[in-house]
This record gives sequence, C-alpha cells and structure tokens, in this order.
Amino acid sequence: MKVSEEIDRYTVEKRYRLVNSVIFWQEGELLAENYYNGFTSESRNVMRSVMKSILSAAVGIACRQGKLTDLDTPVSVYLEPFREGRDPLHGMITIRHLLTMTSGIYWNGGIHYHCPMMEQLRRSKNWVSYVADCAVKDIPGMKWNYKEFDMILLAAVLDRVCGDLFDFIDRELYVPLGIRSGRWFQSPDGIYYSVADSEANEAPSDLTAREMLAIGQLYLQGGVYNGRRILAKDYIRESTRPYQESNYGYLWWCGPDWFSAMGFGGQRITVFPEKGVVAVVQATPTPSGKAYDDMVFGIVGGMGGGR
Repeated sequence: MKVSEEIDRYTVEKRYRLVNSVIFWQEGELLAENYYNGFTSESRNVMRSVMKSILSAAVGIACRQGKLTDLDTPVSVYLEPFREGRDPLHGMITIRHLLTMTSGIYWNGGIHYHCPMMEQLRRSKNWVSYVADCAVKDIPGMKWNYKEFDMILLAAVLDRVCGDLFDFIDRELYVPLGIRSGRWFQSPDGIYYSVADSEANEAPSDLTAREMLAIGQLYLQGGVYNGRRILAKDYIRESTRPYQESNYGYLWWCGPDWFSAMGFGGQRITVFPEKGVVAVVQATPTPSGKAYDDMVFGIVGGMGGGR
C-alpha cells in the first residue's frame, strides 16, 4: 500500500476528522501529500508551539553569525529587569536555561491554552518586567518545566542581539527556505511572541504544510538547504538531543531515533534521521489537545531506507 493510501486509511479508521494536512518525505522523494477539509498546498494552519522550534533555529543562526557567542551568558546581560536584584537567582539564569525550559521561574500552566498566568501577562504593558517579578522557584538548570515565560525572555534576548527579531528570522531563515509569513504578534513592550494570539483560528505566523516540511528538511540535512548553510551541524546535533533528564532539547522534543517540533492540537514536524524521513501533520486544534503521534510513528515504522 502506498504511503498516501495508508494515511487515508488511517484517518478514516481512527476518525481523525480534524487532520488537515499530512506530508511524508524521504531522502528526496515526496512519498505522500494528503489534504483534507478543503485544505490545499497553499492553506495555512495555526502553528502553536511549533514556533518554539523556529525560535531555537534563530538562536542557532545568531550563534553561527557571532551575534551570540556563549549560550551560558546570563540573561541579565541583555535584560535590565533581571539585573535589578528582584530575585537572588536572576543572575544564574542563562540563555541555555531558556532554550531548555530550565530557568526555574515559577509557572502554572493551567489547562491547555487556558492559562491564568498568560492572561495576566497579556494585561501587562511590560512583559519582561512582569516575568522578572515572578519568583524563581527552582535553581536554574536543575528542573525542567515547560513554560511560555522562558520563550518570551528568549525572544527578548534575541531582539536585543539580532535587531528586530522577526526581520532577522524572515531574512535569515524564512526567505532561504521559501517561507512567507506575516509579522508575528508583538507585546506592548515590543517582544515578538508568535503564539500570543493562540485563541484565534488563524494568525499571521501560520505556515503551510510545505513550509513546515522545509524546516524539517533543513534539520535533516544538517543545516543546509538548497546548497546554502543556514545552521551549524553541531548546533542541530546539540539542540535535538535530550537535555539532562528531560525528553526536550533546545525547544525540540526528542526521542531515541527522532526529534519533533510540536504544537498544541496536533501540529508537528518530526524528523527521523536514520530513515531520512520528515513527517508533517497539521490539524484543527480543540480544547482536548488531540495529537496524532500514532499515525506518524505507525507509518514510519513500516518504512525502510535510511543512511
């Protein structure tokens, strides 16, 4: 059975009515490109936290260009509220801690995207200052806790070192990969946060399935796309392996033979380096936070190939 037919069978059998786009690509060959619910290759789907992995790529580009020279630099070097002595542990938080969600800053994620802490943050006129007022509950680097605050601080740091963050990502990542995106949401104090409007069904930062595929291909190909080096191979290797005891790298989810950019509601780019496979899934999110891991891993499990 062809991969495209297997995807059709799987979506019907599992009643995956909210799946909009599925792509499987292996070693230069497009094995399947299936669309549902009126979606096409030009349709844009909400990304949710897939954008975190794109932010990780921006860090890698900044490192390669010398804009960031040490991931263990304290964030207080760049963010004034973190050098005002509001918390004795602020000076210990580094860029690497933000990348790995180990800043130690207190976080209560609520239920799915109904997060009281984010609702309070959105009412603030200064997001960095708001986060700086939150207690540092754990020693930085010691405990993993998935939270939006680390992403917000990382975006603020990148904006300081790269100039306008969206312009930097658009110029250095999106344009070389053929990605077209509207400008990301900005907070009142100018911080780019691509999923801040996550209650909306569409956002200017939404991507097509093919654009997601290009990101996966970039990582599978060791940082090179269409003959142009965009990311260092060492950075990709480091960012897609588990950090300490978590199953999380530098804003990428990591498994034994795969790594993924994942967003709430089923959005994902999954790379299987040994098989040379990139799988993309887009879906309409619901409050239940449905994921489609079984489809991706079930189909890839039956594939041969590899390097």
